[in-house]
Amino acid sequence: MGYLFGDSVEFPLKRDFLGLLDDYIDTAVETIARENEVFESKEDIMDRRRLKNSVLAEMNTFLNTVKNAISDAVSKSKEQEAIERYAQRSNDFLNNFIEDGTKNFSDEIFQEIAQFEGEIDQADELNRQKLESFFMQDPIPIINKKYTLKMMKKGYSSIVQNDCMENISFVFKIDSSESPFWKDVVKASDFQKGVKIPGRMKKPLLKKEMEPDIIEIDDYLLSSLVLSGKELEAVFRKNRDIDAERFRLKMDYTDEFTVEAYYAAHKGVEKSIKGVPELKRVFNPSQLLNFGQKIAQKTEELYQESKLLDSFHFKGRDVFVENLIFDLMQEVAEIFAPTVAEIKQHSPSKGELSLKVENISGERNELYLEKSQIKEKLKVIGDKGDRILSLLNIE
Repeated sequence: MGYLFGDSVEFPLKRDFLGLLDDYIDTAVETIARENEVFESKEDIMDRRRLKNSVLAEMNTFLNTVKNAISDAVSKSKEQEAIERYAQRSNDFLNNFIEDGTKNFSDEIFQEIAQFEGEIDQADELNRQKLESFFMQDPIPIINKKYTLKMMKKGYSSIVQNDCMENISFVFKIDSSESPFWKDVVKASDFQKGVKIPGRMKKPLLKKEMEPDIIEIDDYLLSSLVLSGKELEAVFRKNRDIDAERFRLKMDYTDEFTVEAYYAAHKGVEKSIKGVPELKRVFNPSQLLNFGQKIAQKTEELYQESKLLDSFHFKGRDVFVENLIFDLMQEVAEIFAPTVAEIKQHSPSKGELSLKVENISGERNELYLEKSQIKEKLKVIGDKGDRILSLLNIE
């Protein structure tokens, strides 16, 4: 399956960009419209809080004014001793009345605020789902993927952080239980059998000299893993005990392969294997080259499993907490704009963007996206839609 521009020139992206662009427009309109509602709800919350503070202050002023009036009346009365008793009852009544009124009014305001906050949470969740659906397609170039796995009672908790251009970053939770390989706890031998690493110096029976203890890790359990680009860190434990004997391997495939290995005995502190000359001499990094590559390969296969959008950041700020969806969608529009410009240049009709898709037998079908359709959709979000349209520059 290949793609061509509308004039049959080869299209560099191996995907239906017009379908992706149309999905982007739908995603932008829906999420921005919902974010606008969130802004309104947050403003309503601020209004309610201001109203509460203002009313409570007025009630307190009213109480003090009436109390002062009662006190003044008592002081001027010719029958102070008799009237003081009634004055006290009046003060008690006022105190109780204002206290009850303050509580009831505050409760009403808090209930309204809770309702608005519930609406905000619901809107954020719907927007999370919509962004999840769109960014699941990897719509913008990913600079780096960082996988983090941790051993659980059964299988692993797994996440992947996608770092994209223009400071866009989002984290997916991965359902590793769907993977036949990762659904249970894995051992070192599941990646490669016969891996041996010198862990410590030991004194063999009937010998005087210490010598390296070379340990085969086939049955050691993978307890945690971090794979970021071409850098891999994996910890293998003898058993599930957090204090179990373990190896930590830090492998870097960026240029020439390098590896740092650490060993800790049961309840011990990790120490560099290369830090002990006798261990360094028998340490064989080359056997870990393929071992690490197989770990990385199996880890990267997890990306095909079901994913759930866990968090989203733009320029280091939380998109949902700080309501940055419009800012995010503008950035995506700027990323898409050069491709839109190329498609526009090669589209035979001025009223539409067009591509062609060619199957393996050479048959071609045309793909269209009308410019008027894009404009009509973006019109729903007013000025913000005009801004996105301007950034895409489809005319």
